[in-house]
Amino acid sequence: MGRKDSPTITARFGGGSRSRRETMKQKISELEQQRFSYLLNKQYDEFAAMCDADLHYMHSSGVTDDLFSYLQKLKSGFYGYQQLDYEIGKVIDMQDYVMVTGDFYAKVLVDGQPVSLKNRAISIWKKQGDEYKFFVYQGTPFSE
Repeated sequence: MGRKDSPTITARFGGGSRSRRETMKQKISELEQQRFSYLLNKQYDEFAAMCDADLHYMHSSGVTDDLFSYLQKLKSGFYGYQQLDYEIGKVIDMQDYVMVTGDFYAKVLVDGQPVSLKNRAISIWKKQGDEYKFFVYQGTPFSE
């Protein structure tokens, strides 16, 4: 895991044509980068604007939040992200949704206690016209 104050996203995409699919992959990578930037910089209103109203956020602890409860926890300081790194493995276009898989590393304060996360993660972005909204996150702890 990198030792930077800003998130690092390392994209490793498979072969194929570089047309619409590559443009979509680039856009999703940029959105993931922006998502982490908002969380690290406590720009929670901006983070909320990139989320679908029906956000489902499943933490690696098993706790599940919707957009409202997650924002409450962020704004109250229950979660305080200090470092976020996401190595994207795959970006899969599923017509109305885009699924991102990869390895997620974080240093976060949870209710004031430092926690290091090392998760295999899935995030799903919902297509809304020409935009994508952050819709689902699921993190599962792993060890090497």
